[in-house]
Amino acid sequence: MNSNNWNSLYGLYHGNHMVDSLMDTVFFSGLLPERCPELYQSLDKILNENGIDHRLLNNTKDIWCRDYMPIQTNEKRFVFYKYNPNYLQKKCYLRTITDVNNVGNIECLRRDGDVLDLDLVIDGGNVVRCGDKIVMTEKVFFENKEKSRSEVRQLLEEALECDIIFLPWDREETYGHSDGVVHFVGDNRVLMTNYADFDAKKARQFREILEKHMEVIPLTYNVKQKHQRSWSYINFLQIGNLVLVPQLGVPEDEMALQQIEAAMPRCKVIGVPSLESVRKGGALNCISWNVATTRWNKGFMGEEFKIH
Repeated sequence: MNSNNWNSLYGLYHGNHMVDSLMDTVFFSGLLPERCPELYQSLDKILNENGIDHRLLNNTKDIWCRDYMPIQTNEKRFVFYKYNPNYLQKKCYLRTITDVNNVGNIECLRRDGDVLDLDLVIDGGNVVRCGDKIVMTEKVFFENKEKSRSEVRQLLEEALECDIIFLPWDREETYGHSDGVVHFVGDNRVLMTNYADFDAKKARQFREILEKHMEVIPLTYNVKQKHQRSWSYINFLQIGNLVLVPQLGVPEDEMALQQIEAAMPRCKVIGVPSLESVRKGGALNCISWNVATTRWNKGFMGEEFKIH
């Protein structure tokens, strides 16, 4: 597909905003092979078998690269932000905060892309792209208390070039990440995690807000006792038409796969044993940074970061 055709298709169907179905490359922290070796080997094998370009990021301080890597808003535009979350402010955690500007070869992105530096504290895990909208929790207001809510909203909408749908921050969930609540599946639809199994009132509140903008499909599990880590299924990873779903070795695994397959019939859905990262607090979306690169720069982030 040539550049003009790509841009036409991109703008026509996606309102000039990046969604996972347009992504072609996925990055992981260089720490992942050491900290989650079995998970990394599984991902490497699956991605190779499906022809997905995947690479490692050097000079990261933890494996959760979704949280600190920039947000892609169109083919060449990336929004950098302040990554300094409140839950990492204890002295023992400060050393785990990655400075994205020190990530290996990030200067290639700053040089070749159209870059904006946003003066807000954000976690990338609190940014779920849903076509021409983005879903975030209100934790972003807490992290930027020196600014008014209206100022934070305006800065976000101008930088990310879309409307923001804000969900209440569930204070029981320290991180306040929207990627633990919803995942876009195309056609103005989102899957929502099984919140109702743990907090029915909050689940209703989330649905009421979301349904003003899109169709909401809640994940459900027909088991007597819901697994405490069933939240992880919504945190799946999509690159193009390939969807990788966390698996925990419990009955809910197959139920999650079936529901995601039904919601995304044009995609290839594969389960990936993910307990190594889930036990640490995050699943497949958390440990990845998926971007659209080869359509405009095959040398993006440097060939030395390719995994052979």
